[in-house]
Amino acid sequence: MPTLKFIDVHCGWGATPAAPEWQDASAVRAALQQRGIGRAFVASRLARVFDPLAGNEAVAAAATEENDIDLRGWLVAHPARLADAQAQMRKYLNSDRFVGAALYPDPVTGRPVTFRDAAEVLIPFRRYSKPLLIHAPTAASMAEVLRVAEGYQGVKIIASGMGGDEWREAVTLAARPLNLFLDISGALSPAKIDFAAETFGGVRKLLFASGAPDTDPAAVLSVLFESSVSEDDRARILYGNAARLFGLGGEEEEIAPLTPMSG
Repeated sequence: MPTLKFIDVHCGWGATPAAPEWQDASAVRAALQQRGIGRAFVASRLARVFDPLAGNEAVAAAATEENDIDLRGWLVAHPARLADAQAQMRKYLNSDRFVGAALYPDPVTGRPVTFRDAAEVLIPFRRYSKPLLIHAPTAASMAEVLRVAEGYQGVKIIASGMGGDEWREAVTLAARPLNLFLDISGALSPAKIDFAAETFGGVRKLLFASGAPDTDPAAVLSVLFESSVSEDDRARILYGNAARLFGLGGEEEEIAPLTPMSG
């Protein structure tokens, strides 16, 4: 078991101009450990924008528990390449190293993941009984996620990005379905945490995610620590809710101090 316990339920895997080392497992683990993160669920940037087969294979190679940092993978699925997605589901999703499948807006046009897109993937995916993550960086994309959650109430859905700058409308949309969870990546606004806790009547539906390397995990942690939620609720967001949602179990340690990202 990892000794540090923050659970980052959604970050990227793959180098960027600002983070050229983010495809090196040892460098990624060191960056996560510096920020108190003991588990991180990663999704291939290559799979999102160009090559899902190679991208998911790279995540499979990286998704190991080592040096106190437990890396697990999201299987990026493309509705337009359903046969490939099904083959990779059969190959990877029976392993606990993959936590579920992930869908993303069109990388060129920004077109949101629609109900029809998700339904195509959910037909073969539901048999694995794992969460489906859908990136929702706008209120319009959250509206589509709401349709998915209401149409597939037996599937746990995570909307990642919390609607971006449109978080008030997105959070309001997400309030009703019990199977719909939100990670707190997206706009760096402590007010959105307080608004979500008030709208949802608690923090049960909220999960910590950084979206790294596009956003420093320390920045998202600061948003959470600057909100008005209690220490117990902060702990639930940082690890308790995710541990239950993903069936991880185990007692969690006290919250570690924040360390700003360097470089």
